[in-house]
Amino acid sequence: MDETYLSTQRAQARQDARLSQADVDEGRTSCDQGTPCEGTPAPVGVTDERSARVGVGPIRSRQTFAAMRRPTGRGRSGPISVSYVEHPDWDRIEVAYAVNRKVGGAVVRNLLRRRMRAILAERAGELEAGAYLLRSGPEGPSLDFHELKVAMSQAIEKATTRGRPGDPSTPRSTTGAPR
Repeated sequence: MDETYLSTQRAQARQDARLSQADVDEGRTSCDQGTPCEGTPAPVGVTDERSARVGVGPIRSRQTFAAMRRPTGRGRSGPISVSYVEHPDWDRIEVAYAVNRKVGGAVVRNLLRRRMRAILAERAGELEAGAYLLRSGPEGPSLDFHELKVAMSQAIEKATTRGRPGDPSTPRSTTGAPR
């Protein structure tokens, strides 16, 4: 049998090669390699109080999913359709995404879902509190980000304004009207 001898002693620690100051990348953080850095700085930005107050999260309760079967409003624009259930007593927005296999493979579906989530997060401050179900047809992934944003905005607008007074899509009552 061919056996090899392997030493059980630890190899002596070598010191890493140091680069001259001229070869150091100026864009890098200046913390030592041995000590951990401070971490990422706190985000700095301006938010209005509505977007800070309103949270966007997933739909979790059975009652909300059951209410999505009979939504308050529906809207469609291109391949995007939105169902909306109004909850005026909520201070948050709950969202569910329905992107089925007809749209594409898992990578395509997840990309579309992430894009829809980003667009919704941008508009969170303007949206009414309630539950939203966002669906996409097979043409959804073919839209670029701006086209998807426009289609989602139009569909959300249609879903949240449907049934309000002054809305042209609201059917007029003909009872009691003279002929």
